[in-house]
Amino acid sequence: MKIKKDLIILLDEVIENKKYSNLQLKYMFENNSYTKGEKAFLNNMLNVTLKNLIYIDYVILKLARSIKRKTKQILRLSIAQILYTSTDIAGVIYEAVELGKEENIYQANFINSTLRNFIRKKDEIFEITPENIKLSYPTWFYDKVRNQFGEDKFREVLKRYKGKSTFSVRVNHKKISVNDFKDLLKMVDSEILFNISDVYYLNNNNVLKTKAYLTGDIVIQDGSSLLVVDMLAPSNEDEVLDVAAAPGGKSLAILQKYNPKKLVATDIHEHKVNMLKEFESKYMNFKAILADGREFSEGIYDKILLDVPCSGLGVLTKKPEKVYEIDLKVIKAIKKLQKKIFDNTYKLLKNGGEMVYSTCTILENENTNNVAYFLEKYSDLEVVDFEFPQDVKIIKDEFGGNLISYENEYLDGFYMIKFRKK
Repeated sequence: MKIKKDLIILLDEVIENKKYSNLQLKYMFENNSYTKGEKAFLNNMLNVTLKNLIYIDYVILKLARSIKRKTKQILRLSIAQILYTSTDIAGVIYEAVELGKEENIYQANFINSTLRNFIRKKDEIFEITPENIKLSYPTWFYDKVRNQFGEDKFREVLKRYKGKSTFSVRVNHKKISVNDFKDLLKMVDSEILFNISDVYYLNNNNVLKTKAYLTGDIVIQDGSSLLVVDMLAPSNEDEVLDVAAAPGGKSLAILQKYNPKKLVATDIHEHKVNMLKEFESKYMNFKAILADGREFSEGIYDKILLDVPCSGLGVLTKKPEKVYEIDLKVIKAIKKLQKKIFDNTYKLLKNGGEMVYSTCTILENENTNNVAYFLEKYSDLEVVDFEFPQDVKIIKDEFGGNLISYENEYLDGFYMIKFRKK
């Protein structure tokens, strides 16, 4: 029963208190002694509930009103189990009622009657539910994806970002050879599912128990994130700027894989810059600076990585709650911020220098639409082509920008484009 209680706490923190699901789960794991099976159950049920939250809440609204906060989390979790994961419906209801009794007998009886009513009506409710709610997407996002990807593809896109999250690591192959890494995986009973560049998608996270992870020669990173770095590809003679760099995965990849003459990483958040500063003692060519990307003006650079703050709607398999926190008004504000950061950062690029603009969202508002603005405003800006690995499927826009396609089973949804200043 404790595991269910912890799930109720997790759901409340993420849904009501707007905490990041991945960080809350990590905190829960670090502060409790769970078995491997319990960790898997927590992770799975948290993600299943969050990914289907709009439909679950729609169902609850059809069954009851004026529900207490904790009771609502119990109902959310129980309905998620009944719909998506459990065949023991009686067991789910029993445990939900027991959790309700910790509040009072009224809440226990309410939970019991609501869930039994749901069992009777679930097929009827599903039949009358609009498609976007069945898929648990807000209407604005459903419509946006439909308009952007077209009638024949948009459902595939929506279903892709409700899929299972993946686990991947980047390996510093200057320290660990491919064969040594494969031997290490055998020792921890892990297998490679997919590989792109120096990133490996694995069937479990056992590699996090190894010394190589503790020393930073193996780090958690998605393949799309590393492709942004590979697109920039600085030489060891280049001075490089990484704007809005925290938490530092791309900066570390630049240092370990490309070792530029100098790398300056900026971020607006002090606690995040303090994380970046931890690299300074290990890499003499690295400096972290607390700065606003709209105002930073120190230096002129050969290469700039501009992975701007964005809506994050390309990483929904890892952070499913993101889509519930964003709307078109927020997108508009983010787009305005992105333009301001680009306008300021472009001043810091040398003539002949190169800049990669990237986001971890699939929406053209923050991608293609911004690129149109950049190219219209700056006549000395040209697009540089990039050859992606053969295994990576991309959707190329009219300007030469690249969206990591929903057809990729493992990669996050990133957009990236490389510019040169004439």
